[in-house]
Amino acid sequence: MDLLLYGALLCIAAASLGCSPKGPFYDFEAERRASLAYTVGPGDVLQVRAWKNEALSQRVTVRLDGYITLPLVGDVAAEGRPVELIARDIAQRAAKFYTEAPVVAVEVAELHSYRIYVVGEVGHPGEFTPRGRVAVLQAIALAGGFTRFAAPDKVVILRRDARGERRIPFAYGRVVDGGDLLQDLPLQPNDTVVVP
Repeated sequence: MDLLLYGALLCIAAASLGCSPKGPFYDFEAERRASLAYTVGPGDVLQVRAWKNEALSQRVTVRLDGYITLPLVGDVAAEGRPVELIARDIAQRAAKFYTEAPVVAVEVAELHSYRIYVVGEVGHPGEFTPRGRVAVLQAIALAGGFTRFAAPDKVVILRRDARGERRIPFAYGRVVDGGDLLQDLPLQPNDTVVVP
């Protein structure tokens, strides 16, 4: 009887050790899906192309108030929106001026609103304006890497967007040594990477 009880306790202990959490739980998959579409910001230059319509095909800059202006269509909201929604908005507004609904595509021609911040125990903390989107590891590299006082497994990304404010954990060891590449998220405009 004692042997059976001892065996059961051993199995429970082994199971509990095997099930211990490896780090904080976070839904990186959902965050990655939300990060796929770039949202336009003030200063970005957009190329609007309307098939068979030269009047609508223009290169426009997103104003500080977040709008762009096109002939006939007028002001269109651009800030905080992906290019697909902006194109759909332009096509819907322009449809009333043409017998055939225009086919519109919008792309970001020049990226000027994309800024990220890296603060804390890195070589060169501050604001960075890369020419394209970067992921967490790239942002840390831009900031000169970790100092010897850094706690690389306790990095946090502070993000504010339409979904609200949140703290996203980033464990450097789990990404580099463990191969957990889901944590190496593409950074959104105005994200702050905090290295304690």
